[in-house]
Amino acid sequence: MAQAENAVQPLLRQFHQLFFISKIAGILPQDLEKFRSRNLLERSRTLTFVIGLFLTYIGLIMMASDQLTALRNQGRIGELYERIRLVDERLYKEGCVMDNSTIGRRIRIMLIMTVIFELSILVSTYVKLVDYSQWMSLLWIVSAIPTFINTLDKIWFAVSLYALKERFEAINATLEELVDMHEKHKLWLQGNQEVPPPLDSSQPPQYDSNLEYLYKELGGMDIGFIGKSSVSGSGKNKVAPVAHSMNSFGEAINAASRKPPPPPLATNMVHESELGNAAKVEEKLNNLCQVHDEICEIGKALNELWSYPILSLMAYGFLIFTAQLYFLYCATQFQSIPSLFRSAKNPFITVIALSYTSGKCVYLIYLSWKTSQASKRTGISLHKCGVVADDNLLYEIVNHLSLKLLNHSVDFSACGFFTLDMETLYGVSGGITSYLIILIQFNLAAQQAKEAIQTFNSLNDTAGLVGAATDMDNISSTLHDFVTTTMTPAG
Repeated sequence: MAQAENAVQPLLRQFHQLFFISKIAGILPQDLEKFRSRNLLERSRTLTFVIGLFLTYIGLIMMASDQLTALRNQGRIGELYERIRLVDERLYKEGCVMDNSTIGRRIRIMLIMTVIFELSILVSTYVKLVDYSQWMSLLWIVSAIPTFINTLDKIWFAVSLYALKERFEAINATLEELVDMHEKHKLWLQGNQEVPPPLDSSQPPQYDSNLEYLYKELGGMDIGFIGKSSVSGSGKNKVAPVAHSMNSFGEAINAASRKPPPPPLATNMVHESELGNAAKVEEKLNNLCQVHDEICEIGKALNELWSYPILSLMAYGFLIFTAQLYFLYCATQFQSIPSLFRSAKNPFITVIALSYTSGKCVYLIYLSWKTSQASKRTGISLHKCGVVADDNLLYEIVNHLSLKLLNHSVDFSACGFFTLDMETLYGVSGGITSYLIILIQFNLAAQQAKEAIQTFNSLNDTAGLVGAATDMDNISSTLHDFVTTTMTPAG
């Protein structure tokens, strides 16, 4: 009989290759170790299998969306950066010079951080948790490819978004500068500020030649040197001091009670504030608002180009963060963990992996929110111009331009499902907490059911042993009685 059993080979032994391929593809939920050692198809935990199966493929889905989107946008992305270059030229004409050197530094920092995180997770997991004595352990390196490709793709989006934010802030800074200069000009005209607003040496003041006699009578000034003296403060154009120290009534003038002489006439000939001339500043405000509208349109186009990759990244980050924490709990309970989440066995590696994944999602949400806030702050800065100028014509200009800004606000979203702002980040955090609690509750229920089944089986085994012992005792008593009866001589 034993020879017949050894001669018969299990049919499942011929399914080794097909089983391994199906297991890697996530088709079969059966336990791999039991099949490898005993050629048995034993079921595994359904919840763990479903989570592992879904999360195995969502990483590939994320990488596929990045690749397909890059192929689709390869013609449009060049036009996007050309539009940004034209915006920079228009800002330069309005006195806003953009420094793109910070973009280069930011890119280098992001690349260095990406390499550090990827190598830290890959090497630490490979050394501590992977059996690198087997050649199949080299396949673990492949798991880093989807996340690395996704990070590089999101660096393009993040840097482009940061560039738009800088241009919004440049427009806001220009408007704030107009307000600040006008306030200083008003204070100087009221006599509350000794130093006048700085002169623009690139544009010398224009003086009326018909008033040349007045300049000479008041200060002995030469119209040819007035611009130079107003800046250098030379003594040629100063008003000569009064020679005597007696007033018109023949009384002595106390030196301590003398009022300081008024500032030289040349210092009064400063440029008028731009906000003081509504007709002149209207063109500049119109140009700035038009550039603002163009940047908003570029932002909308940028969001459209990366809408699907952003959606897949947010879904991946939500699921990976929840699953990593759940399997970390399973590791503390000495439960089985899918190979994709073997990093959850080590808390240090788990912290690095979660920081890397969540950092990308949180940074994109935060940067999108800040860019949207910078675009909406332009309307506030524009209204400040109208308030500080206190001019009816400028009020009408500001109200008209504010309506345009209101209709051209920009918000970033993931395919329209949710907006990338701090409210969404708060909602995602709450969702992760809720689902984590639900998963732990299911896990506890499964463990309790498993323990109950084991206890019931052990009780049945114990009852069976007791019954067998009772039967043996009954048989022994019967034999003893039989032998006693047989061996006893008849009376």
